[in-house]
Amino acid sequence: MAMLVLEGEVCLCALLFPFLCPSLVDAQQYFLPLKWPRECGPREFFSSTEFICRPCGAGQQRAANGLSCICKPGYRLFRDYGGANITCSACNTGEAVTQDGWDCIQCGAMNSSTKILSNGKCACHNANEILVERTQNGKLLNQAGCQLCDAMPMAYTWPNSERNLCAKCGSSFIISAKSCDCSDLTVADGLCFSSSASVDARIDFPLLSLPIAVTSSWFAEHLLGARLACQNFRNTTACQALGNMCVMAMGSLRATSGPCQILLHIGTSSTGSHTNNIPTWPVGLPWIYYNHPTLPGDTRPILEAMALPNTFSTWDTQLCSDTASRIDSAYIFGTTYRQMCSISISVLQSHFPEPTFFEPFLEFEQNGQLHLYALPVLNLNLHDSFGTFINQGSDRRRWVLMRRFLLVDAVGGLGVPSSHLLRFVSSLSIFVTLVPGETLGRIFPPLLSLRYSEIDLETAGSDSMVQVSFSVDYSMKQGENQRQTDIALAVLGSLAVLHALQKTVSWRRRQGLHLLDLPSVVNFLIFFAGLLANVFFLVAFGTGLYWLIFYKNQQQVTVLLPSEQEEMSFVIYVSCALGLKFLQILHLLIFQTSVDIFFLDWERPRDAAEILAETSQTSMSEGARAKSTISIWRTYFVANEWIELQTIRKLSPALHILLTIFFLQVIGFENLALREPTPSLLPPLDTDAACWSRILRFGVCTSVWIVLGFLQIGLHSLCYERFIEDKIRQFVDLCSMSNVSVLIFSHCNFGYYIHGRSVHGRGDASIDEMYTNLKKEEENRCSCRGLLPNADVQTFEVATSINMRRRFEAINQTPAVVVPARLNGQALGVVEQNIQSYHIMNRFLSAFIDHAYKDMDYIVRDKTTLEKVLDMEIQEPLDKSLFYNDPRHSFSRVLCYGHSSTLLLFEMLLFCVVDLASQDLVLAAVITYFMQAAFCSIWQSLGKRNLAKKTLVDKRFLI
Repeated sequence: MAMLVLEGEVCLCALLFPFLCPSLVDAQQYFLPLKWPRECGPREFFSSTEFICRPCGAGQQRAANGLSCICKPGYRLFRDYGGANITCSACNTGEAVTQDGWDCIQCGAMNSSTKILSNGKCACHNANEILVERTQNGKLLNQAGCQLCDAMPMAYTWPNSERNLCAKCGSSFIISAKSCDCSDLTVADGLCFSSSASVDARIDFPLLSLPIAVTSSWFAEHLLGARLACQNFRNTTACQALGNMCVMAMGSLRATSGPCQILLHIGTSSTGSHTNNIPTWPVGLPWIYYNHPTLPGDTRPILEAMALPNTFSTWDTQLCSDTASRIDSAYIFGTTYRQMCSISISVLQSHFPEPTFFEPFLEFEQNGQLHLYALPVLNLNLHDSFGTFINQGSDRRRWVLMRRFLLVDAVGGLGVPSSHLLRFVSSLSIFVTLVPGETLGRIFPPLLSLRYSEIDLETAGSDSMVQVSFSVDYSMKQGENQRQTDIALAVLGSLAVLHALQKTVSWRRRQGLHLLDLPSVVNFLIFFAGLLANVFFLVAFGTGLYWLIFYKNQQQVTVLLPSEQEEMSFVIYVSCALGLKFLQILHLLIFQTSVDIFFLDWERPRDAAEILAETSQTSMSEGARAKSTISIWRTYFVANEWIELQTIRKLSPALHILLTIFFLQVIGFENLALREPTPSLLPPLDTDAACWSRILRFGVCTSVWIVLGFLQIGLHSLCYERFIEDKIRQFVDLCSMSNVSVLIFSHCNFGYYIHGRSVHGRGDASIDEMYTNLKKEEENRCSCRGLLPNADVQTFEVATSINMRRRFEAINQTPAVVVPARLNGQALGVVEQNIQSYHIMNRFLSAFIDHAYKDMDYIVRDKTTLEKVLDMEIQEPLDKSLFYNDPRHSFSRVLCYGHSSTLLLFEMLLFCVVDLASQDLVLAAVITYFMQAAFCSIWQSLGKRNLAKKTLVDKRFLI
């Protein structure tokens, strides 16, 4: 494609600007014929400068690498200018080429048998002879000969590896064989031993899809020699090699003759002292195990041995590469670090062709002197003699801590059966624990935790990618904090029980119940669930706010966040709060959409004289008779306004969610939840690898949510409702102008009353009458709107007597029926029955409000302070009903408006739980918005159906 584009450009250039473009025939071509080194012939070499095959000269052949030429057997080097620029000369018949390749010489001298090899050079027959071609000053001899090395005492010499010099025998030969000849004894790994031993060269690979024990070629070659040399001679190199092989075997004790068991056997059979008085570190042996693997015991004395300063030198043993700032942040004290990366297997093999072993130490200064503290290593792949991974459990008494580890092992997995297995560290974590109660921020010895993975290279391939992670975690003992949390839960939970009992007593009084029954128990549990949700939230919010303030505002790190495992109890608290609050919301939904409600119309028909006076007629006409009827549209209008009030709130959920996302993500308050002790609104360098604290995240989200929520509610109450519109007060005013009162029974014997009786006598008025009536009220030329004379209070809490409630229920027994579009005779009968029930209820309630029933009278009074605090009526309405003055418009409790704080808390918990689970604020915002929208739709739908059923208002007129 690139060639076509280039040719098109050239042709276009030639057409438009022929005087500027060179001829296509004379254009320079920058391409070469493709040639590979393997394609060159046996007498050719590949020229790395020309990328072509060139022939070798006379008497030459291609070198092993294919990039140069060498002399053929029987040819000596005459000139060498480097690379393939050489000249070779043939030796005479019967002559061989010297070992350095520059001269020709005859084989056979010094009474030794020599031979000419296929490479055209001389060689000795006997193993204890060396080939001599030159004198000590470098002069070429006439003939090459063989010289016998003296392997007997006083000399102990043997040919070196190049067989051109008699060198001193190894000490193992001298000690064991008293000679350089060890043919009658045991030779292992180039050493001579007078005794032998059994070894198990197998390495377990239990993490493969098909677990296998590989007989390692490297172990088979070196394990016996390392064992005998360490056991017999205390050879330092052999003992260190034995320790390294134990690490390659993951510290496993499964093989009785494996490197780890051998090392323990040598250590226990040693009668010497221990290095630095450490029981698991015998003198002369490597320190592999921190505690004895067969009797591990409790590791807490090791992990909490001493308090160290939090300023120390660091090491870099991770496989992932990163920017310098990111790597440095991993070792900022108190900053939790996470990193994950993908590495190809070929990179692991190239960087670690042989295992590299590490022993971690912590360098610190104490009393002006530098010290090294040996850090323990927790190998999660270590398994006991039964194959159990004992370090993967939470029981620290079974842990076996080690001192040495490796990152990649590409050698141990080579062996029998034919296999090529690779083991590498897939997870490396450093755990730092702060000493509790310290003001200097000292720490316990850090713990390195490693988890290895295993791959079969014959099936995976060298181009396969593997996942590697590195982390640094800081923690401290949270026992005291957990104890305080438990105390807070216990105290607040007890108060919740008492409050739930009080609410249940209030509910029973309002229901008119005297005996304990199942509904009372159910309501107690629901009340307790809602209060317990508040308790869980308060504890979780207090915990989040505590850590947000004290962890993020410390000059020197003295407190650390709970670990991710310890945060699970916190997440459970928040989840329980959400579940219990959801149960409370469902109960609230059922409660508000099942209340008894009736619209009391005070309008009365006008008499004939009034109609004649208004129409200037002398007799009643059909039009006048029509005017004498009462319009139902006022009641329908009030009913529709009531439906609109069902879901109004003191804040806008959509605006609130948008503002929360703005402050958390755009402004950057979300970044305060990072596990680092320094507060910053700047985003992390790598958001994917950022380490968030669930506790801090909850504390930040809830703080922003609550502040914005109360700010919006405050502005709505102080500014919007006062200067723009107050829909609750407007509804009360609408009732007064419509001459319609509203009676709501939230309980059997308790409810709310909105006195909407017009002070002008009627609500059906012309526009002139309406403005005249309003002007009279502005000029105080009419009575007050209140229920009592000279009172403005129009809303009341009502505690009804038993007689009144029984009469109300008797009239309300006739069910409301929605009339179909096409009425038949039967439907007309039902409609007439509904209309009759409506008129009877309207007359009964009107008479009740006007004190027409002496046996069902009522009194108006104020609630006492105790009754307001407890939200419970102390006095029972036995003979007379009680109307409590309620200027606060408590009837909003049967609307969402009166439960704004409960809904705000539920949506906040839902938002936080989704965010804690997904770490995604946008997703949490979307789910929260759609959830509240669904609740709002369901709430309004059920409220409309209940209104049509309870008010005898046809559902078709409810918009």
